[in-house]
Amino acid sequence: MRKQERHRIITQLLNEYDVKKQEDFVEILSQQGVTVTQATISRDIKEMKLIKVPAQNGGYRYSVPRKEQEDVNGKLADLLKEAVVFVDQMEKFITVKTLPGNASACANLLEKQFTKILFTTLNDDDSILMIARTEEDAKHIQQDIAQKSQNK
Repeated sequence: MRKQERHRIITQLLNEYDVKKQEDFVEILSQQGVTVTQATISRDIKEMKLIKVPAQNGGYRYSVPRKEQEDVNGKLADLLKEAVVFVDQMEKFITVKTLPGNASACANLLEKQFTKILFTTLNDDDSILMIARTEEDAKHIQQDIAQKSQNK
């Protein structure tokens, strides 16, 4: 698995689990079929600049630094202006066509932006398929992407 994809999965895990130790990352990734060592996770944590914040149930958990969380909207708007060719929605599905080589970065930022209302995201080199939790959520995502991508 490529580092970029692993980082995307780690970011997604941080939204779904209270990950308190590096070994927790290894275990959760293993359950999802991703084989990784603790040493690799340690390097990923440093590269991603993850921090520890208080967990709801006591102790501390890993998290993305706050500054990066706040900047997602700006990064996403800039990338969508430059990279999106078109966006469409059908029921709970949203498809985004990008210029070649941009879909992975767009998908990563879209997942961060819409974590609570997205079920999953799939992408290749120039297209993204997002599945929202509800049809209303899909409309909201599609409209947001369309608005940001047209503000050129």
